[in-house]
Amino acid sequence: MFSRTVVTLNIESSDIRFLVVSGKRILDWGSIPLPPGAVKHGLITNAAEVGSDISELFAGKKIPRQGVAASLSGLRSTLRVISLPRIKAKLVDEAIQNECEKEMPVPLNELYLYHKPLEAKKDSVQSFLTLGVLRDLLDTEKKTLSLAGVRPSVINLKPLALARVVNREEALIINLEQETFDIIVVLGGIPVVMRTMTFRGEGISLQDRVRQLMDELSRTAAFYNASHAEHPLKTATPVFLTGVLANDGSAWDVIKAAIANPIEKLATPLECPAELPLPQYAVNMGLALGQAIGNRAAATGGARLNLVNPNLLQVKRKAQPPSLKGIIFSAASVALVCLLFFIYQMKSESDAAVTDILGELDGVYEQIAERNQAISTMSGTLNMIETGIIELAAEQEAYAAVPSASDLSGSLKLAIAELPQGVELISIEETSGQINLSGNAGSKSSVTEYASALEQTGAFYKLYVASMIVGEDMVTFDITGIFSGNTGSPAAP
Repeated sequence: MFSRTVVTLNIESSDIRFLVVSGKRILDWGSIPLPPGAVKHGLITNAAEVGSDISELFAGKKIPRQGVAASLSGLRSTLRVISLPRIKAKLVDEAIQNECEKEMPVPLNELYLYHKPLEAKKDSVQSFLTLGVLRDLLDTEKKTLSLAGVRPSVINLKPLALARVVNREEALIINLEQETFDIIVVLGGIPVVMRTMTFRGEGISLQDRVRQLMDELSRTAAFYNASHAEHPLKTATPVFLTGVLANDGSAWDVIKAAIANPIEKLATPLECPAELPLPQYAVNMGLALGQAIGNRAAATGGARLNLVNPNLLQVKRKAQPPSLKGIIFSAASVALVCLLFFIYQMKSESDAAVTDILGELDGVYEQIAERNQAISTMSGTLNMIETGIIELAAEQEAYAAVPSASDLSGSLKLAIAELPQGVELISIEETSGQINLSGNAGSKSSVTEYASALEQTGAFYKLYVASMIVGEDMVTFDITGIFSGNTGSPAAP
């Protein structure tokens, strides 16, 4: 399992960490600080500066620059398990892309998509592990490593590297860094929920960081339990704390007092020196274990771990939003396949069964006709929305002419002015240039429409839907972005 030397690299907002492993033995480790702002909220903002620092680190430590295993922030990345009926191989990519468009909160044209088949639940259903990775995030890291003269053989997501080092069938992993934190829920050896968030505010205390973490953990647990009612989170599920802040014993105390779950320490098959801070280098160890698993599955849990070990350098397909024609064709094809299989299983080979099949097919054609009618109706609705946007823009220009007390009041006006029908705001928070909007809506599409309208104002950038929890009567949502300071008229659509 462990037979060669592996160099791992983890780029955080505060520092760059390396760890060198040969066989099971850790040969060397360390970190160098990064200048403030070089990496912000998990995104490398100064590739030249970070690349230069990495180059100096490798030169000073005489670390080989070939075959490096590097990590990538999980910011806005999404992992889903998608089930499809048995269809032709040539239709799988488009069918998965259609499902991802519905399941993933980030637009597909901003993602690289990865998918891998899982074990079939039954002959008629095939499940796929799907992963969407932010294109800007991955492209920037590859550029940075190239500037440093480093040629990585593997790039893995940090949350998946953490799941690999924990190596449990069921676990709750909390990764605490200076600017960001990760929450990963593992079930059946596969991460079913992973969230990477940024702390609100600069220079905040450890207690404030933990408070924000626990608030997000509560929302994540509610989202998970709502979508996994058959397997809710248990109070017996062990919690593992990782990251640089997990070296602080007071963080353990505060978190232990806030949750009922037991907190366990990491245990790894690597031979770790006593002075090595395991939580701080957990991502590096996960990368090293991933290299071993890539060559030979671990004796226990190896097959599962291999499923969550995608090499992002091999992700070639850029997700493109499917055309309207493709959506209709795919939906009709999947519905037709399911229908035919159901009829084949339930009806005997008789004249009556043939009649039933033809009747069901007529129903499919009627559904397609109804979809076409719905599309026509949608076009009229879009025209009404465009008219409404123009009217709102005019109202916002007039509203912006009123002197505002601060940028916060300007952002509040924009947030309220862009509210579509059926969406209400519960709270607006703005801390150190980051704005967080929480509210309720009648549907997921209303939330997406609201976020899109806000982004078009030009007052916010890096705006995205951080969470959507679908209830019986409403959708609870959180929208996060960075406030640009421009509270004037919305940008032209």
